[in-house]
Amino acid sequence: MLPSISIKYDNGNLNTIVSTADGVLGLLASAVAVVDKFALNTPYVVYGMTDVAALGILPDVNNYKLYKALREFYQEAGDGAKLWIMGFAQNTKVSDWFTVDSGTGKAPVQTLLDIANGEIIGLLTSFSPDGDYVVNVVNGLDADVVLAKQQAQILAVNYTDKNYAPLFVLLEGLSFTGTHADLPDLNQESNNRVGIVIGDTERLTGAVAALGAATQIIAGKIAKTQVHERVGKRKNGSLATLNAYIRDEAVEMYNVEALHDKGYITFRTHVRKSGYYITDGPLATSKADDDYHNIALRRTIDKAYRLAHNVASEEILADFDLTAQGTIDPIYAKDVEGNIEREIAQQMTANGELSASKTDKDDLGVKAAFNLEINVVNTNKINMTLKVRPKGYAEFFEIALGYNVQLNNA
Repeated sequence: MLPSISIKYDNGNLNTIVSTADGVLGLLASAVAVVDKFALNTPYVVYGMTDVAALGILPDVNNYKLYKALREFYQEAGDGAKLWIMGFAQNTKVSDWFTVDSGTGKAPVQTLLDIANGEIIGLLTSFSPDGDYVVNVVNGLDADVVLAKQQAQILAVNYTDKNYAPLFVLLEGLSFTGTHADLPDLNQESNNRVGIVIGDTERLTGAVAALGAATQIIAGKIAKTQVHERVGKRKNGSLATLNAYIRDEAVEMYNVEALHDKGYITFRTHVRKSGYYITDGPLATSKADDDYHNIALRRTIDKAYRLAHNVASEEILADFDLTAQGTIDPIYAKDVEGNIEREIAQQMTANGELSASKTDKDDLGVKAAFNLEINVVNTNKINMTLKVRPKGYAEFFEIALGYNVQLNNA
């Protein structure tokens, strides 16, 4: 094996009752090639709708869904946001995009991930099959959603471990029946790199039939927010879209709380506030048992991972002094610990993405510590624990309101 670094996610520490590119995403979409402009199975980078036009992607019968996804992403994220895109033939399924090919040993999406060289932090899908596609509804959704979810989780985990490039995936809740009771409870699963979106900006039975959901809206919000921010954060304002539906029903008329309680990402309104918002960013995993159950928590820990790798990779095959017991020299250990802590503190804590004490100047919101007892001579390994302190979130706000005629005396 080549000399390398292994960074494992230490989970179960939040006791939840239940310089990096922080917002670069990749769009995977059913598409039709445009001669001399846009080829399938080929990665492209766009920064706005001018670039989309240059690729010949138009809101016509061939690429309506892809164009819509791009337009709505940039309405939310704003021009200038970097977005990787890759089109797949309309006779392929979403699960196909994430499934390893026996011939190449890679999933089709890996072409995009490899060329992006680790800067993609999340993928989203936009499925628009040809007329031969047959929807097979199981438990309230197209059966391919379950398979795509499984394959996307496997790919994201394996790609993170092998390439040190952590990512998550947003899938569409394809062909949702509209009956939330039919849906499986994602809170009972363990797919902490996959989220499923239900809800679109157009009715299911509109001018162009829609099977999917507006993952691009959530992606657009992610692209313009810091890693620690929840996508449903009220203070960040309403979404750019003026319409939001669950199948053919306006979001405000649907029981979106039931979708949220089962772990799906969807849209909502707030009383006395105009516009639409995202409910939250849950991933398909247990909130009680998984520290990384939300997109914000996933993005935060993944950024720390990337930064730690950037520093630690400089130490591969570095030589250092040993103690008489064959353990790592404490001075060298302290130096590397400090380098990692400073990098994460400068890139994250200083930007408000991690929590730190306001009264303790030595609290950086991050702590790195080598195991100074391991005999390095015998193992050729040095071991470190790395912990970061996340932000807290006001999910529930309880106010006790009442009268008191003696307020000044209370």
